[in-house]
Amino acid sequence: MNTQLRIGKSYRSQLQYILLIPAFFAGFCFLYNPFGMQEYYQIGEMGFGFHFIILSTILMAVLALTRLVFSALYKHIPFLWWHYTLWCIGEVFVYSFFMALYTTLFYAGEHSYFAVLSNCFQFAYLILIFPYIFLTLIQIIFNKNADLNAEPAEALVKFYDEHKRLKLTIDPSAIVCIQADSNYVIIRYMDNDRVKEFMLRASMKSIEQTVGQHGLVRCHRSYFVNPKYVKLLSRNREGMITAQLLHPEMDSIPVSKQFYKELSELL
Repeated sequence: MNTQLRIGKSYRSQLQYILLIPAFFAGFCFLYNPFGMQEYYQIGEMGFGFHFIILSTILMAVLALTRLVFSALYKHIPFLWWHYTLWCIGEVFVYSFFMALYTTLFYAGEHSYFAVLSNCFQFAYLILIFPYIFLTLIQIIFNKNADLNAEPAEALVKFYDEHKRLKLTIDPSAIVCIQADSNYVIIRYMDNDRVKEFMLRASMKSIEQTVGQHGLVRCHRSYFVNPKYVKLLSRNREGMITAQLLHPEMDSIPVSKQFYKELSELL
């Protein structure tokens, strides 16, 4: 649940949810009469068939709007799976209100809105849980298949200077941390249980993608750190956060508040 969400970020990729979930809702209600919905919606002369088509159309409209907002946010916010779970629950929650409003109008005042809302919550959540789980499992399987077929990443990290010349090749598991120092970065790494340093003329920005692909994370604007070498995170009375490293030769390094949560989740 705390892993990074991996689904399509474009609005077009969300169309499967906008189309398939309402289709499932209509088909499931017609075929199986879940929770006595067909009897519940025998309202007026039009019968349950008309009402289920309208309810499915309302669901499609709600999803079209919520998925538009989701797609816009997802392009800029790093969603985790539990964030997405809450979003899906919220979609059904919003739909339940519109479902109850429609149902109340066709009951012509026979029942209060809030009495109908209670039933609509039950209908919506117990039915829509199936397509949401199914589509999520399909996405997880797709992600796993993509991972299995992906080209394996290079085992060693290659560091290039500002002139694109290869200066250091090293096992990423040996890197303890990387510190910015003016126009250089200092790469601290383990070599036979001793900490060594390598100065590379490069910027933090130029190496960020490379080290990120090999497990190092930014903990401060001037530091990358390998989470496996972090012993614990501590906060002093002034609110300053530092990461204590496992090797006794290494001093603690600062951790910015904006990177604290991401780093703490990796420990």
